[in-house]
Amino acid sequence: MPRMMRFELPGSLVHIMARGIDNQPIFHDNDDRKEFLKRFAQCLSQVGYRCISWCLMRNHYHFFLRTTENPMSGLMRPLNGGYARWFNKKYARRGYLFQDRYKSVLCQDQEYAQQLIRYIHLNPVRAGEVSSLTQLGGWAWCGHGFLISVKGATGQGFQDRNEALRRFGAIPTDAVRNYLDYLQQGINGQKPELSGILGETERFEIQGSYKGWPAVIGDSTFARSAMERHAVAAWRKHRQSDYREVLEKIAAEVCRQFEIKEDCLFSKGRRNSISQAREHFCYRACYEEKLPLSVIARFLGITVTPTFFLARRGKPKKKVI
Repeated sequence: MPRMMRFELPGSLVHIMARGIDNQPIFHDNDDRKEFLKRFAQCLSQVGYRCISWCLMRNHYHFFLRTTENPMSGLMRPLNGGYARWFNKKYARRGYLFQDRYKSVLCQDQEYAQQLIRYIHLNPVRAGEVSSLTQLGGWAWCGHGFLISVKGATGQGFQDRNEALRRFGAIPTDAVRNYLDYLQQGINGQKPELSGILGETERFEIQGSYKGWPAVIGDSTFARSAMERHAVAAWRKHRQSDYREVLEKIAAEVCRQFEIKEDCLFSKGRRNSISQAREHFCYRACYEEKLPLSVIARFLGITVTPTFFLARRGKPKKKVI
């Protein structure tokens, strides 16, 4: 059965989760966690994402990130794959480390983002690792300590403190105080396992992500907009990470067909074999391979408008019988 396409909208907020296979540990000691975070920081810088909050538990982890136009696979493949190989070598084991694919949930900003920050950072409270905010500040494996400026906190170097705290106030000192108050409100002393728990709808979406559904947390307007944008993306035949390869393949085929050198495809000209090749290239890329006009334009080094007209002119003419 084919996998369902994820919600991947450039510049959006996304909650990413991954769990060990059969709930087995993915971290046995602090050296494992340090190795994982080192790899995470490296992969994060390569795709340009910003980390708002994070937490590493014994058998799973959570990230809350601001994405860019780079696909999530550019972060998650080398992170999970590279760490799994390192882990297997260290512990002389074989086989999968993580349970299926990582899970991702698209999130609306402001109130919903605040809820997710609290939900992620209170994981150690729900799991019984710590029992108070004071203890949480000294717990090295989530982003809480870095947000409240604990000296030597682990998040330094990859976590974006301002991106997280701006949701709690415009002045840094007020933002920290409001953030701490918000977390304290979420701590349930009677039932710590419910601390920071999300609402029923939000929990349903996260559970859906574990089943492979495209999941979104936000109000109805945001969810509807995300679904519409997702429908457009799902219409695409290729993943974003494959766009360049597909364009290069089309360019090579078109240049052979029109008997021109590949660098000629990037040259503007009058109605000749080169201009016809450019039109045919744009038609194939847009209408047959369903690549975005902006991607085709960037490949050719022109703007979207002329790319649109080139693609339209490149449409094969019907033969009159």
